[in-house]
Amino acid sequence: MWRCFCHIPIISFAMLKLTNRLKQVADFVEPCDCMADIGTDHAYLPAWLILQGVVKRAIASDIHPLPLQNAQKTIGRYGLQDKIALRLSDGLTEFSPRDGVQTFVFAGMGGELIADMLSSTPWLCTPQTDLVLQPMTHFEDVRRALGKFGFTIVSEAAAEEGKRLYLVIRAKYSGEVCDFPEWFCYAGLLAKSEAQTDRMLLQKILARLQKKADALRGVEAIESARLSALIKEIQNESC
Repeated sequence: MWRCFCHIPIISFAMLKLTNRLKQVADFVEPCDCMADIGTDHAYLPAWLILQGVVKRAIASDIHPLPLQNAQKTIGRYGLQDKIALRLSDGLTEFSPRDGVQTFVFAGMGGELIADMLSSTPWLCTPQTDLVLQPMTHFEDVRRALGKFGFTIVSEAAAEEGKRLYLVIRAKYSGEVCDFPEWFCYAGLLAKSEAQTDRMLLQKILARLQKKADALRGVEAIESARLSALIKEIQNESC
């Protein structure tokens, strides 16, 4: 169903396009009153979501002033000054539950950093919290942290952009702490997916593990054997 806030010109929506990576992130954002885009850069994502009618308002934050200047230009271009607030923040340090954010997006940053932010922000652990995560590296750290802090992984999808594949995860707080098995930390829901891009990303993950196992063979034989066993387990789960 087409949704559009009456004060936003329809032509503005037509002019704003998302990359495949950001479009997959946007597809995982459920309708809500307020979302926060952590590490926003140009604020394309929150602007698109508001123009689409998916969210009513947004907070676009970044650790550096320059991306917020870029975001300000996007906000002005699409007339969203009363819908998107800018915030200079190192991760979630300048956020609190009082902001009323239902969905937090962490896109384009390392998986270790995302996991650290989850561990240092206990107030995120409420049933009202949705997370949409697009880690650039260390997917296993993100999934491990989600299980540790009571988030259920609702969906995962790979997005293809140029020669790269990106993982996007949607998680919802359930309070059910889960110590995910190692194979799941690396493969997640991709293991059971039949989507072509998901299978392609899974194969890249397996190839990286195999390369590491081969490099350690003869140097750290125990770790090499562990990785080889992990690869076989992922392959068995994905059959």
